[in-house]
Amino acid sequence: MPDERIRTVVASLVEPTSHKEQKLQNLQSTYREALCEAFDANATTMTAVNDIVTPYDLPYQAKDALKRHVPGLL
Repeated sequence: MPDERIRTVVASLVEPTSHKEQKLQNLQSTYREALCEAFDANATTMTAVNDIVTPYDLPYQAKDALKRHVPGLL
């Protein structure tokens, strides 16, 4: 019978650095601004949401999420 070994990996989360925390807060704030503007403009199509969120400094994934979900929520 072959020698069988099992290893366990333990991971733990650490608090983000103050710089990373600030970046996350800025990203969340910008995302909320874009979301509110899209709702206030009653953007019911992906194109309309795209026109609103394009100028915001957000990652493309965040912009795509807004374009996909905002029209369905209105």
